[in-house]
Amino acid sequence: MSRFFIATKERLQRGFRFGQMLIHNTVSQQMAAKTPPAPAKAVKAKPPPPPSTKPPPKCPGGDKDMKRKPGYFASGGTHAVLSDCPKPEGDFMKAWSAKNSRYNLILFSGVLAAGGTLGYALSSGILCLNWSIPEYPYNEDEMEDFEIEEERRREEKEAREERHQDAVEARELGIRRRRAKEAMEREVDLMQRDMDGGITDAELDELQHLAAEREAFELWEKDELKRLEEQEKEREKIRKEKAKVKAERDKEREKKRKEKEAQLEKEEAEREKAREKARKEREKAQKEKEKEKEKADKEAEKARKAG
Repeated sequence: MSRFFIATKERLQRGFRFGQMLIHNTVSQQMAAKTPPAPAKAVKAKPPPPPSTKPPPKCPGGDKDMKRKPGYFASGGTHAVLSDCPKPEGDFMKAWSAKNSRYNLILFSGVLAAGGTLGYALSSGILCLNWSIPEYPYNEDEMEDFEIEEERRREEKEAREERHQDAVEARELGIRRRRAKEAMEREVDLMQRDMDGGITDAELDELQHLAAEREAFELWEKDELKRLEEQEKEREKIRKEKAKVKAERDKEREKKRKEKEAQLEKEEAEREKAREKARKEREKAQKEKEKEKEKADKEAEKARKAG
């Protein structure tokens, strides 16, 4: 209940203040509307003042030689005003050109320095960009395995090329044989019709043309088969030579492998011999130490008995 009374009191006070402000503004506007404007007086034209020979006035505190108090600006106050801002003097374009020339010089010198540094780093090898594959320190066995793999890939490539060439040639031979067979059937048909009742001049020309094509195909087929046979013989000869070279290379590799194994066995035997020699020397030194110790013990025992 008390909250309700307090809220009602605040609303009434707010309403009274708003009414007083409204009455005050209304009375002020009515008084301003009733006051007549003053008549304008005629102003006589004054002659322009003579040009002054005195220097233009300076802003307060503009004198650079004048010492200012701590916490005060050039205008004399404790807060900065427009008079405290720096005032440009001289030609703007001239100053801008000078600054721009200096900045361009700094830019070009920086670009040249960066380019020269990068070029020197690349040429000297300090900076490696991994443009090429570095040389890996492979051993002889790995290099031999690489050679064998490269040889196997080369043989597979040559075999694929040979198979492709054989397929192309066989396809061409099959097409020409099929066409020759069709032409042969047409030629037999024309010859049969010529024997039965005769043929026209156009068919006679066609028959002669088919006969000429048949003879040309027979000659081409004979030459092609001969060429294929010679090609197969040449390939067989090349295969035999490659097999011979491969056998010799394998023999040489086997020989090197055996020599390497013998060398390794010899080195291992020498190392074993050196280890055995070192072991015997250690045993001999140990025995000598034991003898010296026994001798020292006997002398000590003898001296103890004598004392």
